[in-house]
Amino acid sequence: MSLPYEEVVSARRARLAPEVAAQGEVFARAYEIAMQVVELREKLGLTQGQLAERCGVNQADISRIERGSTSPTARTLQRIADALDADVRLVARAF
Repeated sequence: MSLPYEEVVSARRARLAPEVAAQGEVFARAYEIAMQVVELREKLGLTQGQLAERCGVNQADISRIERGSTSPTARTLQRIADALDADVRLVARAF
């Protein structure tokens, strides 16, 4: 009998070292930002190059941010948000 995916994943996560678990959280936050940038950019019909031009950031940096492979600085994030006519906000986490 096979185990459900979530059961397997939760068992693996429970065995992770604290520093590895922390890295996973950093990745998850970067990915959330990435998906918001992609969604807003596509909603406006912009390419990565066009967004980069609008906010004065290299297209390669936009690509890395959208892949979640880097976390933008607060300044860069604000420039991207301005270019996308969006706000940067802190939202309380759901418990």
